Amino acid sequence: MRGEALTNSAKSGGIALLLFPLLYFASSALTSPLTGLEDGDNPASSLAFLSQHANLYFLSGLASVLMALALIVAVFAVADTLLHAPTSLLGRVTSTLGLFAAAFFFAHGILRMQSPGTLTYMEGLNREWGIAAYLAVQMAGTQGLGSAGIFALGMWAVGLSLAGRRNRQLPRPLALLGILPALPWIMGLLGKLELLPDSFWLLYIGSILLGIPVWCALLGVFLVRWKPVM
Repeated sequence: MRGEALTNSAKSGGIALLLFPLLYFASSALTSPLTGLEDGDNPASSLAFLSQHANLYFLSGLASVLMALALIVAVFAVADTLLHAPTSLLGRVTSTLGLFAAAFFFAHGILRMQSPGTLTYMEGLNREWGIAAYLAVQMAGTQGLGSAGIFALGMWAVGLSLAGRRNRQLPRPLALLGILPALPWIMGLLGKLELLPDSFWLLYIGSILLGIPVWCALLGVFLVRWKPVM
Protein backbone atom coordinates (compact mmCIF):
# COMPACT_ATOMS: atom_id res chain seq x y z
CA MET A 1 0.00 0.00 0.00
CA ARG A 2 2.81 2.43 0.87
CA GLY A 3 4.54 1.69 -2.44
CA GLU A 4 1.35 2.53 -4.33
CA ALA A 5 0.91 5.74 -2.35
CA LEU A 6 4.48 6.79 -3.14
CA THR A 7 3.99 5.99 -6.83
CA ASN A 8 0.83 8.13 -6.92
CA SER A 9 2.64 10.95 -5.12
CA ALA A 10 5.48 10.78 -7.64
CA LYS A 11 3.06 10.90 -10.57
CA SER A 12 1.25 13.89 -9.10
CA GLY A 13 4.54 15.70 -8.59
CA GLY A 14 5.66 14.79 -12.10
CA ILE A 15 2.48 16.15 -13.67
CA ALA A 16 2.84 19.33 -11.60
CA LEU A 17 6.42 19.76 -12.83
CA LEU A 18 5.34 19.23 -16.43
CA LEU A 19 2.73 21.96 -16.00
CA PHE A 20 5.23 24.28 -14.30
CA PRO A 21 7.21 25.19 -17.49
CA LEU A 22 3.99 25.96 -19.38
CA LEU A 23 2.84 28.32 -16.64
CA TYR A 24 6.37 29.73 -16.34
CA PHE A 25 6.41 30.66 -20.03
CA ALA A 26 2.83 31.98 -19.89
CA SER A 27 3.60 34.26 -16.97
CA SER A 28 6.46 35.86 -18.91
CA ALA A 29 4.92 35.83 -22.39
CA LEU A 30 1.70 37.60 -21.33
CA THR A 31 3.71 40.72 -20.41
CA SER A 32 6.27 40.71 -23.19
CA PRO A 33 6.75 42.27 -26.63
CA LEU A 34 4.74 39.30 -27.96
CA THR A 35 1.59 40.94 -26.59
CA GLY A 36 2.52 44.50 -27.50
CA LEU A 37 4.45 45.64 -24.45
CA GLU A 38 7.40 47.60 -25.81
CA ASP A 39 9.55 47.69 -22.67
CA GLY A 40 8.50 46.35 -19.27
CA ASP A 41 11.09 48.56 -17.57
CA ASN A 42 9.70 51.73 -19.17
CA PRO A 43 6.91 52.93 -16.83
CA ALA A 44 5.31 55.20 -19.41
CA SER A 45 4.87 52.50 -22.07
CA SER A 46 3.94 49.93 -19.42
CA LEU A 47 1.17 52.11 -18.00
CA ALA A 48 -0.16 52.66 -21.52
CA PHE A 49 -0.12 48.88 -22.01
CA LEU A 50 -1.95 48.33 -18.71
CA SER A 51 -4.69 50.79 -19.60
CA GLN A 52 -5.46 48.77 -22.74
CA HIS A 53 -4.53 45.23 -21.67
CA ALA A 54 -5.06 45.01 -17.91
CA ASN A 55 -6.47 41.50 -18.45
CA LEU A 56 -3.11 40.25 -19.79
CA TYR A 57 -1.29 41.55 -16.73
CA PHE A 58 -3.91 39.86 -14.53
CA LEU A 59 -3.54 36.57 -16.42
CA SER A 60 0.23 36.79 -16.08
CA GLY A 61 -0.20 37.03 -12.33
CA LEU A 62 -2.69 34.16 -12.34
CA ALA A 63 -0.18 32.00 -14.21
CA SER A 64 2.42 32.79 -11.55
CA VAL A 65 -0.01 31.80 -8.77
CA LEU A 66 -0.84 28.51 -10.50
CA MET A 67 2.88 27.97 -11.06
CA ALA A 68 3.43 28.35 -7.32
CA LEU A 69 0.68 25.85 -6.53
CA ALA A 70 2.18 23.34 -8.98
CA LEU A 71 5.56 23.80 -7.34
CA ILE A 72 4.09 23.10 -3.88
CA VAL A 73 2.72 19.78 -5.14
CA ALA A 74 6.10 18.97 -6.69
CA VAL A 75 8.06 19.85 -3.55
CA PHE A 76 5.99 17.56 -1.33
CA ALA A 77 6.05 14.76 -3.92
CA VAL A 78 9.83 14.98 -4.20
CA ALA A 79 10.15 15.03 -0.41
CA ASP A 80 8.07 11.84 -0.20
CA THR A 81 9.84 9.94 -2.95
CA LEU A 82 13.40 11.17 -3.48
CA LEU A 83 14.63 13.10 -0.46
CA HIS A 84 13.75 10.92 2.54
CA ALA A 85 12.86 14.29 4.08
CA PRO A 86 11.57 13.05 7.48
CA THR A 87 14.97 11.54 8.32
CA SER A 88 17.36 13.76 6.36
CA LEU A 89 18.42 17.27 7.35
CA LEU A 90 19.46 18.01 3.77
CA GLY A 91 16.08 16.77 2.59
CA ARG A 92 14.20 19.02 5.02
CA VAL A 93 16.28 22.07 4.14
CA THR A 94 15.85 21.38 0.42
CA SER A 95 12.08 21.05 0.76
CA THR A 96 11.94 24.31 2.72
CA LEU A 97 13.78 26.11 -0.08
CA GLY A 98 11.29 24.73 -2.60
CA LEU A 99 8.39 26.02 -0.52
CA PHE A 100 10.10 29.40 -0.23
CA ALA A 101 10.30 29.51 -4.04
CA ALA A 102 6.59 28.71 -4.29
CA ALA A 103 5.77 31.44 -1.75
CA PHE A 104 7.76 34.04 -3.69
CA PHE A 105 6.10 33.10 -6.99
CA PHE A 106 2.68 33.15 -5.29
CA ALA A 107 3.23 36.64 -3.86
CA HIS A 108 4.56 37.86 -7.22
CA GLY A 109 1.43 36.56 -8.91
CA ILE A 110 -0.95 38.17 -6.42
CA LEU A 111 0.87 41.50 -6.81
CA ARG A 112 0.41 41.35 -10.58
CA MET A 113 -3.23 40.31 -10.33
CA GLN A 114 -4.10 43.14 -7.95
CA SER A 115 -2.00 45.99 -9.35
CA PRO A 116 -3.46 46.93 -12.80
CA GLY A 117 -6.60 48.65 -11.50
CA THR A 118 -4.74 50.48 -8.76
CA LEU A 119 -1.96 51.62 -11.10
CA THR A 120 -4.30 52.98 -13.77
CA TYR A 121 -6.42 54.69 -11.08
CA MET A 122 -3.38 56.40 -9.59
CA GLU A 123 -2.20 57.46 -13.05
CA GLY A 124 -5.63 58.99 -13.60
CA LEU A 125 -5.21 61.08 -10.46
CA ASN A 126 -1.63 62.09 -11.20
CA ARG A 127 0.63 60.72 -13.92
CA GLU A 128 3.76 60.97 -11.77
CA TRP A 129 2.03 59.00 -9.01
CA GLY A 130 1.16 56.31 -11.53
CA ILE A 131 4.73 56.08 -12.80
CA ALA A 132 6.12 55.92 -9.25
CA ALA A 133 3.59 53.24 -8.31
CA TYR A 134 4.45 51.16 -11.38
CA LEU A 135 8.17 51.36 -10.59
CA ALA A 136 7.43 50.22 -7.02
CA VAL A 137 5.44 47.25 -8.32
CA GLN A 138 8.17 46.42 -10.84
CA MET A 139 10.93 46.51 -8.23
CA ALA A 140 8.97 44.63 -5.56
CA GLY A 141 7.52 42.14 -8.05
CA THR A 142 9.78 41.25 -10.96
CA GLN A 143 13.09 42.37 -9.44
CA GLY A 144 12.21 41.34 -5.89
CA LEU A 145 9.77 38.45 -5.53
CA GLY A 146 10.37 37.04 -9.01
CA SER A 147 14.15 37.04 -8.57
CA ALA A 148 13.81 35.57 -5.08
CA GLY A 149 11.66 32.78 -6.48
CA ILE A 150 14.23 31.95 -9.15
CA PHE A 151 17.02 31.99 -6.54
CA ALA A 152 15.16 29.70 -4.12
CA LEU A 153 14.15 27.35 -6.94
CA GLY A 154 17.79 27.07 -8.00
CA MET A 155 18.78 26.22 -4.42
CA TRP A 156 16.00 23.61 -4.29
CA ALA A 157 17.30 22.04 -7.49
CA VAL A 158 20.88 21.90 -6.19
CA GLY A 159 19.79 20.45 -2.84
CA LEU A 160 17.61 17.89 -4.58
CA SER A 161 20.47 16.88 -6.86
CA LEU A 162 22.88 16.43 -3.94
CA ALA A 163 20.39 14.52 -1.80
CA GLY A 164 19.13 12.46 -4.72
CA ARG A 165 22.62 11.29 -5.59
CA ARG A 166 23.52 10.61 -1.97
CA ASN A 167 20.60 8.24 -1.50
CA ARG A 168 20.82 6.99 -5.12
CA GLN A 169 17.26 7.98 -5.95
CA LEU A 170 18.20 10.35 -8.76
CA PRO A 171 20.09 9.34 -11.93
CA ARG A 172 23.49 10.98 -12.25
CA PRO A 173 22.72 12.82 -15.55
CA LEU A 174 19.60 14.39 -14.06
CA ALA A 175 21.46 15.30 -10.87
CA LEU A 176 24.20 16.99 -12.91
CA LEU A 177 21.59 18.94 -14.84
CA GLY A 178 20.33 20.27 -11.51
CA ILE A 179 22.86 23.05 -12.00
CA LEU A 180 20.67 24.54 -14.76
CA PRO A 181 18.13 26.28 -12.46
CA ALA A 182 21.03 27.59 -10.36
CA LEU A 183 22.85 29.17 -13.32
CA PRO A 184 20.96 32.53 -13.12
CA TRP A 185 22.11 33.31 -9.58
CA ILE A 186 25.59 31.83 -10.10
CA MET A 187 26.09 33.94 -13.22
CA GLY A 188 24.48 36.93 -11.54
CA LEU A 189 26.93 36.65 -8.64
CA LEU A 190 29.89 36.35 -11.02
CA GLY A 191 28.60 39.37 -12.92
CA LYS A 192 28.37 41.46 -9.74
CA LEU A 193 31.96 40.49 -8.94
CA GLU A 194 32.96 41.48 -12.50
CA LEU A 195 34.17 37.93 -13.14
CA LEU A 196 31.80 37.35 -16.06
CA PRO A 197 32.30 39.02 -19.46
CA ASP A 198 29.46 41.20 -20.74
CA SER A 199 29.19 38.86 -23.73
CA PHE A 200 27.68 36.23 -21.39
CA TRP A 201 24.57 38.38 -20.89
CA LEU A 202 22.55 36.40 -23.43
CA LEU A 203 23.58 33.15 -21.74
CA TYR A 204 22.37 34.58 -18.43
CA ILE A 205 18.97 35.44 -19.92
CA GLY A 206 18.83 32.04 -21.62
CA SER A 207 19.47 30.28 -18.33
CA ILE A 208 16.44 32.05 -16.82
CA LEU A 209 14.17 31.44 -19.81
CA LEU A 210 15.24 27.86 -20.57
CA GLY A 211 17.39 26.38 -17.80
CA ILE A 212 14.66 26.34 -15.16
CA PRO A 213 11.75 25.01 -17.28
CA VAL A 214 13.91 22.40 -19.05
CA TRP A 215 15.15 20.90 -15.78
CA CYS A 216 11.66 20.95 -14.26
CA ALA A 217 10.26 19.16 -17.32
CA LEU A 218 12.99 16.50 -17.20
CA LEU A 219 12.42 15.94 -13.49
CA GLY A 220 8.68 15.77 -14.17
CA VAL A 221 9.13 13.02 -16.75
CA PHE A 222 11.35 11.10 -14.30
CA LEU A 223 8.78 11.36 -11.51
CA VAL A 224 5.88 10.25 -13.72
CA ARG A 225 7.84 7.07 -14.50
CA TRP A 226 9.30 6.64 -10.99
CA LYS A 227 8.78 3.41 -9.04
CA PRO A 228 9.81 2.82 -5.41
CA VAL A 229 12.78 0.51 -4.87
CA MET A 230 11.48 -2.49 -2.94
